[in-house]
Amino acid sequence: MDAGIISNRYAKAIFQYALERKEENRLREELKILSEQFLMAPTLKMVLDDPTVSSTMKIDVLTTAAGKEISNTCKQVIRMIVKNGRARYMQSIALMYDKVYRKAKNRVILKLITTEPVSDEMKKELVDLIKRDDAQVDFDAKTDSDVIGGFILEIEDLRLDASIRNQLNQLRLELIHPL
Repeated sequence: MDAGIISNRYAKAIFQYALERKEENRLREELKILSEQFLMAPTLKMVLDDPTVSSTMKIDVLTTAAGKEISNTCKQVIRMIVKNGRARYMQSIALMYDKVYRKAKNRVILKLITTEPVSDEMKKELVDLIKRDDAQVDFDAKTDSDVIGGFILEIEDLRLDASIRNQLNQLRLELIHPL
């Protein structure tokens, strides 16, 4: 079965479980921490993929990676995923949970990358432009000198790269592979 389908199904079921327990917000934070651990410790994925590592060990590793004082809901979720033989999908499930959570809570993530810090007025204008109905917009502005100029705007899964760096890369590709 496709990893995306598995992750999506588990994330939806886990969200409903957490919602019933009124711990969906806390679980979101715990799963965010857990998904970040996969980036900081690539060996974590190797441990989960290893068939010689026991389920108990995998549960302990994931529980430790999720944080010091995790909720019983998070512990139950980890146990269920491992017991069902889906430990290798844990990172995907954690990332998908965040997507399911944001959709259910009507939250939109807006990321802006520029070379200079963005003014509060510009932030407000962008949020107002993006905001729909009663959606809540989480704004994340970063500076990156590698952009050279222009900006990179990400709204959920959409990306607009109007940076000088991107334009230079496009020009380079045209020179390498002319029509």
